[in-house]
Amino acid sequence: MAKEKKQNNFMVKMATFIVDKRNLFFLLIGFACIFSLFSMNWTKVENDVTKYLPEETETRLGIEAMNANFTMYGMGSVMVKNITFETAEMLKEELAEVEGIDMVTVGEGEEYYRDAAALYSLSFEAGAMDEQSIRAMEEVREVLKGYDYYIDSTVGYDENAMLDDEMTTILIVAVIIILVVLTLTSRSYAEIIVLLMTFGVAALLNMGTNYLCGTISFISDSIAVVLQLALAIDYAIILCHRFTDENETKPA
Repeated sequence: MAKEKKQNNFMVKMATFIVDKRNLFFLLIGFACIFSLFSMNWTKVENDVTKYLPEETETRLGIEAMNANFTMYGMGSVMVKNITFETAEMLKEELAEVEGIDMVTVGEGEEYYRDAAALYSLSFEAGAMDEQSIRAMEEVREVLKGYDYYIDSTVGYDENAMLDDEMTTILIVAVIIILVVLTLTSRSYAEIIVLLMTFGVAALLNMGTNYLCGTISFISDSIAVVLQLALAIDYAIILCHRFTDENETKPA
């Protein structure tokens, strides 16, 4: 009982100190936000997640050995629809002549041509992210311009950029949903502004203080803001509503 009372006394003292020195805390957070605006651009992002594996693990050793001894050439598949067999043959020859394409592979005989659609397998002379392969892919699109086609390829495929785009979309959708819910459930419109400011500051401090870690993974860099949204808004709503309930019977 004494221990619980002591803990309560500590929490009350700490809360009282924060409230009494609130201007100091606002000032410190303001400085931290200004620092974060600059430091968030200083954070290094590691795209290779295998760097986080211990050096002696078999997975990391295997990946390093594979990268050292083998070159991962760019690959791709192209389907062109609504064409005749003669046109499919002509396109095969044109694709094979593209600079940077090592080989155009099709099935035996007419197996690659079905239901007025042709399927080609492309092998590039360089790696998937090499400039030569990317230029070759652009030329492939020029050759197929005007046709109904679909390309599935590792060339120029940036997983990091794709993840960033998807997380940005998720963040926008989440913010819209949160705004709608807060508008319907909040007791005053001022609460919405305060809660959004809370999220904004929390997200900014999160991104800015990543600089103190030196390097973070591209996964953390992409999803941290969405996770911060969930945590910051959740705790802010709980605290805000708790204060409102207590304020009905007690002084502020």
